[in-house]
Amino acid sequence: MNITAKSNFSPQRLPVQWLDAPAVGPLLICQRNLSLNPCQRHLKFGRCGSNSLPIDGRAALPRRPKISLRAFTLLELMLVIAIIGFIAAMALPHVAGFGQANSMVTATRQVQDDVALARQRAMVNRSTVYMVFLPPMFWNDPDYVANMSSQQVTNLMMHQYSAYALISLATVGDQPGQHHPQYITDWRVLPSGVFFAPWEFTLNNPGTNIFTTNTLAGTIIPNTIFPWGGLTNGVINGGPKFPFPSLYATNSSGLPLPYIAFTPQGTLTTSGVHQYEYIALARGSIFYPTDTNGVPQFAPPNLAEAPPGNDIHNPNLIQIDSLTARPTLIQNQFQ
Repeated sequence: MNITAKSNFSPQRLPVQWLDAPAVGPLLICQRNLSLNPCQRHLKFGRCGSNSLPIDGRAALPRRPKISLRAFTLLELMLVIAIIGFIAAMALPHVAGFGQANSMVTATRQVQDDVALARQRAMVNRSTVYMVFLPPMFWNDPDYVANMSSQQVTNLMMHQYSAYALISLATVGDQPGQHHPQYITDWRVLPSGVFFAPWEFTLNNPGTNIFTTNTLAGTIIPNTIFPWGGLTNGVINGGPKFPFPSLYATNSSGLPLPYIAFTPQGTLTTSGVHQYEYIALARGSIFYPTDTNGVPQFAPPNLAEAPPGNDIHNPNLIQIDSLTARPTLIQNQFQ
C-alpha cells in the first residue's frame, strides 16, 4: 500500500544575497499563508512581524539626537578675561609677599646653620673662630683701598651689607707665636632681598633696644643689641685683624672687620659681658652704583627697605646665647 504525503504549501523563492553584492540589510523570510500574509499586511509600514524594515529592505538606523552647537560671543569672552585679570591682580601682591617671606626664611636658616658651624669648628679645632661681616663703605678706608685691584674685592663691592665669612686665625698644630690663619668658608652672601640691618654697623657702645611684641601674652620685650666686636661708635678700630679679602691679600698684617667670636669652650668671647649677641636681618633691596658699562663704583650703596622700617618695627633677630653660642630666632608673635 503506497501512501503519498501532500503539502498545502507551494514552493517559494527565497532572496539570496551574494557576498560581492552591496549590503541591503538582513535576510527577511516570512511565512506564507494564503489567508493572511504579515508581509503584505504591514507592507505600508515596511515591517514584517517584529523586525523593522523599510520598504526598500535596508536596515533602519536609530535617529541621532540633534546637537545644538553654540559659540562664545565676544561679550562673554571679554567678561571671562576681565574676571581672570581681576583675580590675577588680587593674587600677585600676595605671591610677591610669599617670595619675600621665603627669602627671609632661607636667610635665617643659612645664618643659623653657619653660627652652629662656627661653634662646632671652634670646639673641634680648639681655636677661636670668627664670623666676620663685610662692612659698608670699606672702600673709603685707605687700608682697604690698597687691595682694590683685587677682583675679589671688586666682587665684594656688590655685596656690602650682605656678605660674611668664617675665619680662624690659628690652625691645629701651630707653634706658639706662629699662627696660620685660614678661611673656614668663602665669603657667603644672603639671599636676594635680605641684608643685615644697617644699624648693626652703627651701634653705639651702650647698646640699642629693638622691641618685639607678643600679642598673646600682651608683652613688649626689649632686646638690647650691642655692637659687634671691632666696632666702637660705628667705627672699625679695634680687635684682631683678618686677611682680607683672602689669605693672599697684599696687606699681610690684615685688616679689622666687624665680628662675632666663638671660643674653643663653645661660648662667645663676650660671655660674662653681654648675655646675648644679635644678628639682625632686614627685607628690601640694595642698589649699588655702577658706571655705564656696569662696572661697580667705589661709592656707598642705597638701601630701600620693603616695607620701610621693617628692621625695627617687624625685626628678624638671630639671638646667640653667649654661654652656649646657640642661635634662636626672635620675632614678633601675633596671635
